[in-house]
Amino acid sequence: MHALLLHPSQAKILIRSRGHNHYLPFIEINKGIWLDNFKAIKNAMETELNLSVNILHYASYRVNQKQRKIKAIYILEPQDSLIKVEIGTWYDRKSLENLSFINPEEKSIIKKYLLELENKNIPKLRPPWAQPGWLNEVSYWIKNELKQLGYEQLSPPEYVKSWSISCILQVKTTAGNIYFKEASILPLFCHEPKVTAELANLFPEHIPTVITIDTQRHWMLLADFGKSINNRSLKSRQKIYSLFAQIQIKSAKLRESLLAAGCLDRGLDVLQSQIEPLVNDKNSLSQLSKIEIDRLHNLVPILKNLCWQLADYKIPATLVHGDLHLGNVAFYKNNYLFFDWTDSCISHPFFDFFELFFARRRQSLLSRFKSLWQWKFRESLRDLYLSQWIQYEPPERLLEAWNIAKPLCALHHAITYQHIIASLEPRAKQEFESALAIFLREIIRAV
Repeated sequence: MHALLLHPSQAKILIRSRGHNHYLPFIEINKGIWLDNFKAIKNAMETELNLSVNILHYASYRVNQKQRKIKAIYILEPQDSLIKVEIGTWYDRKSLENLSFINPEEKSIIKKYLLELENKNIPKLRPPWAQPGWLNEVSYWIKNELKQLGYEQLSPPEYVKSWSISCILQVKTTAGNIYFKEASILPLFCHEPKVTAELANLFPEHIPTVITIDTQRHWMLLADFGKSINNRSLKSRQKIYSLFAQIQIKSAKLRESLLAAGCLDRGLDVLQSQIEPLVNDKNSLSQLSKIEIDRLHNLVPILKNLCWQLADYKIPATLVHGDLHLGNVAFYKNNYLFFDWTDSCISHPFFDFFELFFARRRQSLLSRFKSLWQWKFRESLRDLYLSQWIQYEPPERLLEAWNIAKPLCALHHAITYQHIIASLEPRAKQEFESALAIFLREIIRAV
């Protein structure tokens, strides 16, 4: 992993040399690491550079599956305004022209960022946390908010996760870990701080406590709520899905307050209106074959009809988490807590259960046996979840509705990813392209 370190006050980049050849400072991390693991990358970069830095974002990120290697360039800013580098020289764009690089790709990327620095022209789609000075601004805000609220801060903010759609920081205090989050303002994202605060008020036992929010900047601080659950047994899933069904059922009567808090209305009528824009979006279909694209176009009237069919059942529109998996569930003080409400909306409740609808495709014989067992596992969870809804429809009709909802669930999530990808910088689109293709293919399989 290479470091493109920005000068603290001038349009210059730190470059090292070996003879007549030049290169960006780099590190090697001999373990699996994902692009959003800023904490591990930051620690290794600081050791190599011998100075404190903030990671802004990656400029390029490529995975070689055969070699099991990741090659990336991360943009860094120094934490201090006055820095002394031990190895390397600061270069501006003019002096860069005469340099030869071991890896020519680095030179073109350096040019791009030097131009941004010179012109102070930050791309419109770049999120705030990927820009210089953001972490210092947030750190100051966190420090003041915690002080006013009577918390004793024990550490500076540390990265938990940072990627194209959100940034999460952790701060150690005498009252436990406090979490900061800012999420992107995307077309289908809710106002997460306001929605989380409203949900914590409505369901205090099962939503993390919101300490404070900044509604204009979409910032929020959450009290300690432990970690994502490790127990993924059938018993724990049964409790989680039953509990979430009850939250959804109660939310059916809270529609207006949730919409007012910032949830989006993504009901079946809205979903129906989004089908043709999706299948006519060439960028969204770029990873599909011509046969698959033709099949999707042919499915348009069928999908619209399925929306009408599902609407005929008496199951109400409810709160939908939008990204419900066990990584977004914690177990803290004997309660399950649901967090990460960025994708939340009001829609059909069954759309939250993509993990029950869609299984991973497995090839080996052993994997197929595992898949059979997991299918039975998922079937029992489905039946338990559906049993919570018998006040609205009898069991046989609930199962009918579930089967109709399957392709529409995939459609709902495909549309989410379509809008996310369209709102990202070109470098970051890769983070979600495979997920979009997966859900598009699930639509085809499910109909």
